[in-house]
Amino acid sequence: MKRKYFTFKPFIDVLFCCLLMLVAILYLLKTEEDQVKTRPPNVIYEVVLTWHGQSNDDLDIHVKTASGHMVWFGNREGSDGSLAALTHDALGRRNNQLSTTGGVITQFHEEVVQFRGVSPGENIVNIHVYRKEDEGPIACTVKLIKIKPYKEIIVKKLQFEATGDQKTVFRFVTNKAGTVIDINYLPINLVTALPQ
Repeated sequence: MKRKYFTFKPFIDVLFCCLLMLVAILYLLKTEEDQVKTRPPNVIYEVVLTWHGQSNDDLDIHVKTASGHMVWFGNREGSDGSLAALTHDALGRRNNQLSTTGGVITQFHEEVVQFRGVSPGENIVNIHVYRKEDEGPIACTVKLIKIKPYKEIIVKKLQFEATGDQKTVFRFVTNKAGTVIDINYLPINLVTALPQ
């Protein structure tokens, strides 16, 4: 008569799989937490514009908030009472280069408008080509991000051809609680309305 031996191999395999799943879940939670930690604690929404890091083109965000304030590179704080501000203005390769021993590394250009609060009403986001130096069209991505909990509400890709081009990326309507309740894409020219 042969003896039957009990083996723990299946049990150990199940435990190992559970451990891997736990590590994966913790990593995903940590990644979301890191995205939120990189923002100031009082930021509710961000509008982020990015384009190719080797481009010499200069794109600009123009935002008209529901409270009527205009935020752009010439009015970074949006004037008195504004709850939105341009926190980073990229000028193409002129101000976005990091010198290293291996050369210059620039992965992307980025402009950021942060909302520390929102009024009920419509907020308008336009992109304007301040200076077009490279040949061919320039592609960019614009995101509307809710910070807590972290969520990309809108991700829009655009292309521009020439200096002076302007497009309305999106309009988002917020209620009294600061929640986005509507999104539309009706075009409007914000640049001609700016003080010269």
